[in-house]
Parts: sequence; structure tokens; C-alpha cells
Amino acid sequence: MNLQGSIDLLKLEKAGIATIKNKKCVVIPVEENDLYVSMDENLKAKAVYLGVNINERREPSQYGKTHYCKQSLSRQYRDTHKTEAEAKSKVYLGDFKPYEFESSGNAATAVDAPIMQTDEEDDLPF
Repeated sequence: MNLQGSIDLLKLEKAGIATIKNKKCVVIPVEENDLYVSMDENLKAKAVYLGVNINERREPSQYGKTHYCKQSLSRQYRDTHKTEAEAKSKVYLGDFKPYEFESSGNAATAVDAPIMQTDEEDDLPF
């Protein structure tokens, strides 16, 4: 099953919007949010990972959302930040719903999108 949705980055701890070099940027503290930073051989950051759990809802929401996302915290973070970890475990980061790829191109459509049907026969000769 493919899922489509969005995550609210400002729900992360002390995240905010800042202007850096005249560009609007999202700033997310690494340690406060238990982000994993992968370094290359020159000790330069090459990737930053946010652990997430995507869980299925018991029933779809009124907007067709069938799954929700919460942050997944490392055991080390949970052990050293017990109070914060408990509070963060209750924060929803986003919602998701199923989608299917169209047969042509890379565009995707939601599964619950209306499909036009007609009872008329095709005028095609084949």
C-alpha cells in the first residue's frame, strides 16, 4: 500500500522558521529532537534522519486519512529524557491516506478520488 500525506515539522521540539541568507528556512534542533546525523569520512554531515512510526487508524478520518505519524525516539533518548519522551510520544506529526500511481507518467491520485463513469457505449470502431 502506498501512502500520501504530510508531516508538520513545527511540531518538533523548538523548531521554527528563520531567515538565513535572505531565505526562509526551517530550523530544527538536532539533540532536542533525537535526530540522527550521518557523517561522511571528512566528518561533514551527509544526512539527517528523523525516526517515525506510521500507524493505521482504527477507522478512517472524515477526510479519508487511514494512517497517522508519530516520532520514533531512540532507546538512549528515552532513557535520558524520560519526561520529554513521554510528552513527545503523544504528538501527532501528520496524517496519511492511500494512493495509487497512474499508468502514465509519475502523477499519483488518491484512492478515494471520484471516478467518472458513463453508461454510454464508445463510438470507437475497434
